[in-house]
Amino acid sequence: MQKNTKQMGKTKNFDFTLEPGKMKSSRISMNKGTSLITVITICSLNSSYNYVVQMMNSLINQTFPYWEWIIVINDNKSDIINLKNIDKRIKTIVYDYETIAKAKIEAIKNSSTELIFNFEENDLLNETMLECGFFAMMLNYDADFSYSRVVEFGKKELLINNKLKIIDEKKKNIIAPGIFIKKQKFLELEKYEKITDDLPRQWYTCIELLSKKAVPLKMEFYGYWHRNLNAKKQDEKITPEMQEEIDKIDDKLNTIQFDNNYEVDYKNIPTIIDLKKPPVVPADGKKRILFILPWTAIGGAEIFDFNLIKGLKQKNYEISVITTQKTEHDLRQEIEQYVEEYFDLSTFLKKKDWASFIAYIIKSRRINLVFFSNSYYGYYALPWLKCQFKEIPFVDYIHSENWTLRNGGKPKDSNAVADYLDATYTCTEYLKNLMYKTMKRNVKNVKTVYIGTDTDYFNPEFESEKYDELKEKYKGKKVILLPCRIVHAKRPIFAINVIKKLAEIRDDVRLAIVGDGVALKDVKNYIIENNLQNIVECFGYQKDVRPFYKVASATIICSLQEGLALVTYESMAMGVPVVSANIGGQSELIDEECGALVPVYQKLEEQLNFNYSDEEIEKYVTKFLEIFDKLENTDIKEKCREKVVNGFSISKMINTMDKEFTRLIKSGSKIDKNLLKNVELAERYLLVHGVLESKDEILNKELYKSFEELSLEDKQIVNTLIEQIRKKGRVD
Repeated sequence: MQKNTKQMGKTKNFDFTLEPGKMKSSRISMNKGTSLITVITICSLNSSYNYVVQMMNSLINQTFPYWEWIIVINDNKSDIINLKNIDKRIKTIVYDYETIAKAKIEAIKNSSTELIFNFEENDLLNETMLECGFFAMMLNYDADFSYSRVVEFGKKELLINNKLKIIDEKKKNIIAPGIFIKKQKFLELEKYEKITDDLPRQWYTCIELLSKKAVPLKMEFYGYWHRNLNAKKQDEKITPEMQEEIDKIDDKLNTIQFDNNYEVDYKNIPTIIDLKKPPVVPADGKKRILFILPWTAIGGAEIFDFNLIKGLKQKNYEISVITTQKTEHDLRQEIEQYVEEYFDLSTFLKKKDWASFIAYIIKSRRINLVFFSNSYYGYYALPWLKCQFKEIPFVDYIHSENWTLRNGGKPKDSNAVADYLDATYTCTEYLKNLMYKTMKRNVKNVKTVYIGTDTDYFNPEFESEKYDELKEKYKGKKVILLPCRIVHAKRPIFAINVIKKLAEIRDDVRLAIVGDGVALKDVKNYIIENNLQNIVECFGYQKDVRPFYKVASATIICSLQEGLALVTYESMAMGVPVVSANIGGQSELIDEECGALVPVYQKLEEQLNFNYSDEEIEKYVTKFLEIFDKLENTDIKEKCREKVVNGFSISKMINTMDKEFTRLIKSGSKIDKNLLKNVELAERYLLVHGVLESKDEILNKELYKSFEELSLEDKQIVNTLIEQIRKKGRVD
C-alpha cells in the first residue's frame, strides 16, 4: 500500500496490486440495442490468450453495457478469434497489418459508434471506466478526448498527479495508454496512419490532437490499469515529426478539469438524461439502494456507512454508491468489494450535471430507495430528485450536529427538506430530540438507530504480534488511548494537557494517539515544543486499532462535538472504559459502570484556542484516577463489553435498518403528492439550510444576484413559495 500520497481526490491507501477482471461480476449487465462506445484493441502475434480473456472479463464487468469491442488480429489461427462467440458485443477482425496504427484505422472503419476507446493489449479497466468516460465526454461538450488516472500494476500511478498543463504535454509523455476520442476527431488526424511501431503512438496521437486545438479532459480517478509488459519509457526521444507537431501547440489551450469547489449553482435546473436504452438491470424484484455520500474517508460516519453497506450486501441488497467531494477516499477499494458500482462525481463531471447523473443512475439501476449520509449535496438536490421519482423513498442518517455550520449542520439541513424525506434516522435519542425540540422539525418521521459495532471483531480475546509488541513497550504502564481523526475539534492537544497533568501524579501514565488528519503536524510540534516525547506518542493511521485498545487501560474522548462516537462502541466492546466529554449522545452509552462523563468548558468555535480550562483538565484527571481504581477493584472491563454486546452490536443495527428499508421499499413513498407541485422554481432559491427567519437571510449574495434576474411575476411566485415552505414546510 502506498502511504505517502497527499493529493486531493487521491487515496493514500490505494492497493496497486489488484487486478480487475480476474473474475466475472455477479451482476452482468445486458446490452439491448445499439452500442454507444467502440472499444478497440490491436493484438500482436505473441498476444497472451489468458491476458486477453482477463481484458474481456474487465469489459464484461463494466457497469455500462452499451459497447462493442473490436479486436484486430493478424493470425486467423489465434484462439483470440473465438472470443466473439462468448459475447455478441465482441467482433474479431483478421487483418494482415503492417503497423498497429493502420490496424487501428481499419478497426475504426468497422466501428458503429461516434466514440472510440483505445484499449491497449494486456491492460484492464475499473468497472466504471466506460460509464464515467462516456458521460464525461457527453456532458462536457467541448471535450474532444479524455483519459483517467492510470495504475501501473504493482508499482504506482503512471501519470503525474498535478493538474494537467499543456506545456507539460510537450515535454514528456504523460498521456494515458487508454483514451476516449471522438471518432470524427480521430479521422481528422493527418499523420496517424504514417506512425510506425517504433514511435510512441498514444503520445504522438495526443500531440497531433493538441496541435489541432483539440480539447483534452482528465478524469481524476483510477480507471485504467496498465500492465506495461513491453512499454517504452515515458520520456521517449522526440522525433523530428513529433517536434513539428509540438511547435504547433498553443500553451494556453484549456484543459477540462474538475476543481474542489463546494458551491452549488442555484440557477441551474437539472435535466433528465435519456439514452433511450432499457435499464441496465432486470426487473427481478431485488432490493436496490443508492447511497449518496460526501466521501469515503476514514471517520466514524464513514465506518458506519461501510458497515451498513457490508451488512446489507450480506442480506442480498444491490448497492450503488455516489460520492461528491474531493478528498482522500481511503475506504473506496474496501467498499467496492460490496457494491455494484462506485462513482465519485467530482472526478468526471461538473457540478451542474451531478443531479442529472444521479437521476440516470436511479432510473437505469431500478433503484427503489435512496439513502443520504452526511451529504450536503444530497439535501440540495433532494427536492428536484423527489419530483422526478415520486414513488421512491428517500431517507437520511444523522450523525451529529454542528452549530458552526449552517447553524446546526446536517440536522438543520435535514429539517429544511423534511417534507421530502420518508424517514430520518439518528444515531442517538439526543439528536432526535434536538431536531424536534430545538430545531422545530415539522414532520414526525425521525427514528433512533444506534450505530453499533462488530463485537466479534472487537473482542478482548484478540491476539496479534502488534499487541505483543505494544504490551512489551508499555509493560507496567497505564496507557490512555486517543483514537480519532486528528483535527482540532477532537482536541488532541487538550488530551495531551490532561496526560501531562496526570503524569504529575502518576509517573506510569502514557498517551497513545492513533489516527491521521490535518492537525497531526500541530500535535507533533506541540509534543516536541513541550518536551513530552517520553509520555506521548503518535502512531499515525492504523488499519487495525485493536492492539491499541487491548493494551489500553482507558480511552479518552474530549471532542467538542460528537453524535455517539464510534470509538466509544469499539473501546467498550474491547473491554476498555471510556472517559468522555458529555456531548451529543455519549451519555446514552457511557455510565459510571463503564466509564465517566466530563462537562465541556470550551466552545466549538474556540477549538484553536489552546488555553484550556484548568478546571476541565482537573475533572478528567480525577475521572482517570477513579477508572484506574475500578480496574483494580471491580469488573468494569466485563461490564463495558456486556453493555455493547447486549444493546449496541452491529448485527442489531443492520437488522433494524434492513427491516426499515424493506418496509419502505414495500410500501413506497408516502410523501404528499401536492408537495411535489410547483416547486421547480422555488427550489433554486430556497437554501438547503434554511427554514430561516427572513427573506434577506434566504437570499444570500449568490442567490440574490440570480433572484434579481427574474421577472417581477417570477419573483412573486418564488417569494410566495418560499414563505409557504418556511412557515408550513409544504406547498399547498
